[in-house]
Amino acid sequence: MTEDPKDETIEQEEGHTSSSESSKKKLPLGLDLGTLESCILSKLSKPGSEQHHGILVPTVVGYPEEGILAGILPGNSEMLHGKDALANQLHLRLVHPLSDGVIQDLSATKSFLSYLREQVDPEQKGEALCVIGIPGVADEEAKNKLQEVAKSVFDGVLLIPEPFLAALGMRDEERLQDPSYKDPVSNSLFVDIGAGTTDFCIIQGYFPKPQDLLSIPFGGNEVDVILDQLIRESYPEVNLPISMIRGFKEDFSYVGEPESGVRVKVPVEGKPRKIEIGKQVGEACNRLVDEITDSLKQVIASASPQSVFSLLQNIILTGGGSRIKNIDQEIQQRLIEEGYESPEVRLSEKNYSPLVAIGALKVAKAARQDQWLR
Repeated sequence: MTEDPKDETIEQEEGHTSSSESSKKKLPLGLDLGTLESCILSKLSKPGSEQHHGILVPTVVGYPEEGILAGILPGNSEMLHGKDALANQLHLRLVHPLSDGVIQDLSATKSFLSYLREQVDPEQKGEALCVIGIPGVADEEAKNKLQEVAKSVFDGVLLIPEPFLAALGMRDEERLQDPSYKDPVSNSLFVDIGAGTTDFCIIQGYFPKPQDLLSIPFGGNEVDVILDQLIRESYPEVNLPISMIRGFKEDFSYVGEPESGVRVKVPVEGKPRKIEIGKQVGEACNRLVDEITDSLKQVIASASPQSVFSLLQNIILTGGGSRIKNIDQEIQQRLIEEGYESPEVRLSEKNYSPLVAIGALKVAKAARQDQWLR
């Protein structure tokens, strides 16, 4: 995150071969294209600052319901994105462009990417060069699909595995000479607990290879489903939308020994009622820890013998699921009980949301002109 505060977000390009290209200024962008939320970044913060200039947008596109009357939607829009779509969802058909980090709707994805570009370059005066994070184990079909739709929106794109970008985004270049600093890029094991998947990646100073990566189809969405089932089993008369279930999880999630004392108000036949869901929340979240611990054992076993002991000292949790209360302590304790020597599990920065976008922007600023896919 080293940037002269006087630096402009759009920097002058060099070496263009045509006058039309040379008249444009370079606009490096970092993009974390998430299943539920995306972050686009056009400027790095000053060293030591916790403030970032990323724009967080819910990854959703809304199309007006058939027959909607004029004046109902803002500006009589034919399409809304992000927070605007969610705010007007009563009158829209909502489409989530991605599922588990992979494109499911090409048209919605293109529209959403165009909307993101407008947020940082509304007049499209810059040569938008965008590094986009992709799931660590995305197959060639998924990569090609994202590459083609992104090239139709941006002037140049690069696709880089998300765990590597998260490590690069977390890295504090100002502290690299500090012997007590644990560089997340040098030798670490990143666990990115997302909505659709949990991704594991060994980071050792280079873009990860396939053998360094593991992804499991178990993340926050699965916790929501389990919590919904547990609440229905305890309270058959309660029928809640998954959005409410997700809200309860985000407000009260924890792992470890079962806890009570979580009372929430829910509608039953239109009347308010309070129910106790503390144990159900803990059980749902603990199942996520079960899956993570089993997968961690598999990834650790694949690490090289000369790196594994120091690797165990630098296990980093990031993503939305890393905010579950006590999850770092619980995973660390489970690894100790499994016989691993002095493992250290820690959380990424408090504000984890822009980490992938920060890492992507660092790559975008350093990329050579011939590396961009156009």
